[in-house]
Amino acid sequence: MMGLGVIGFSTTVRAHHSVAMYDYAKAMTLTGTVKEMQWTNPHMFIKANALDAAGNQMEWSIECGTPNINSRHGWKKSDIKPGDKVVMEIHPMRDGRPAGTLVTIKLPDGRTLYGPAGDVVAAPPGGNGDPIRLPGPAPTP
Repeated sequence: MMGLGVIGFSTTVRAHHSVAMYDYAKAMTLTGTVKEMQWTNPHMFIKANALDAAGNQMEWSIECGTPNINSRHGWKKSDIKPGDKVVMEIHPMRDGRPAGTLVTIKLPDGRTLYGPAGDVVAAPPGGNGDPIRLPGPAPTP
């Protein structure tokens, strides 16, 4: 009986972490203003107001990975605040909704943080400045 519960749980967990809704063949850049930063498990989100391809103001919801992994990649909870002007590279949703998964976000202070879409760790101190890419979905060329 317990074995069936474990099988059911592992299937649920695997399904939860699907990235099929994002179009990794497309990348887009959003320039906008942060409305809200949700530093939550299992996934962090940035809600931001930015223009769509037609020039209409839209609220975007951008998945940013997990707090645990992002903290290890150099993110701090205080990095992104409501009102911040940011530039984000994302992989958009396949269905066209104003949402996506984060590749990079350029902060007002000039720093760039990397999201789960490129699976990148910020450049190590004293390095050549190049990011380190981890195994995962291929970043956009």
